[in-house]
Amino acid sequence: AVVSTQSTGESRVEQLNEISYRTPVIKLDDDKYKSFIRTMPRNYSIVVMFTALSPNRNCKICKEVHTEYTTLARSHRYSRSFNSDLFFTMVDYDGGAAIFQRLKLTSAPVILHFPASGKRKKEDKFDLERRGINAEAIAKWVKDRTDVAVEVIRPPNYTNAILLGVFLFAVSGTLLIKGNSLDFLYKWKYWAITSMFIMFAMTSGQMWLHIRGAPFAHVDRNTGRTSFIHGGSNMMFVAESYIIAVVNGVIALGFIMMADAPKDPTNLNSKYMSYGGLALVVVFFSILLAIFRMKHRGYPYSLLF
Repeated sequence: AVVSTQSTGESRVEQLNEISYRTPVIKLDDDKYKSFIRTMPRNYSIVVMFTALSPNRNCKICKEVHTEYTTLARSHRYSRSFNSDLFFTMVDYDGGAAIFQRLKLTSAPVILHFPASGKRKKEDKFDLERRGINAEAIAKWVKDRTDVAVEVIRPPNYTNAILLGVFLFAVSGTLLIKGNSLDFLYKWKYWAITSMFIMFAMTSGQMWLHIRGAPFAHVDRNTGRTSFIHGGSNMMFVAESYIIAVVNGVIALGFIMMADAPKDPTNLNSKYMSYGGLALVVVFFSILLAIFRMKHRGYPYSLLF
């Protein structure tokens, strides 16, 4: 009986090795889920992504997570350090609704780890909100759960090289057109505007989004409603960062209008400029507070909204 069990386990490993070589992310239906995951004992760990990739499900984040997950699975399967202690699989809702129900999963995407022995723990569920969706973050979690280190290998990305070339071309063209006149480099307004754009980008969370690989927005697959602002304090969307940057920019514009308004009390344009700047500050700072309250439910303060 022991020999039979061992041969059965080895047979399943051989099957997984063969399938994963063709498709690094193994698609599971109900039969394969029972065979490769529920049948014990297992001498290998399984990572499963539960997702909903069908276009009619309208799950944009599912596609984004699937891309990163596939990158991780390919890096593992085709690396020299590959071993049969770990396999990456997926269950699509349209082909595995029964599995979703069995595990009481009501949303997607979800990534779970099924250890080789013992029961699953709380830590065997990947926290998408806190860790982000990029392949490197998933690889770190996999290392924590399985002790298998996966070096993420991405295909070449020429975007940065193209952008650098465009930038150098623009700078060279500007210098060529301007000739010997470089006075514009000494104008403080150019540097002030550039600095403000950088500050608005950084304070809006662009660097955090770049590191975490957050989605642009979220579409509720049940109602079809699109959310541009995340309701939690530990996560944000790309669209949300754009909103924050614009709001901060308009507030700054309001202060500039009040500061630069002519100091002539008899000048109507001066009054309009001052009052307009004050209105922008009050209205858009109220919007900023309202967004903050959406993400921090217990925050008690507000202004206009």
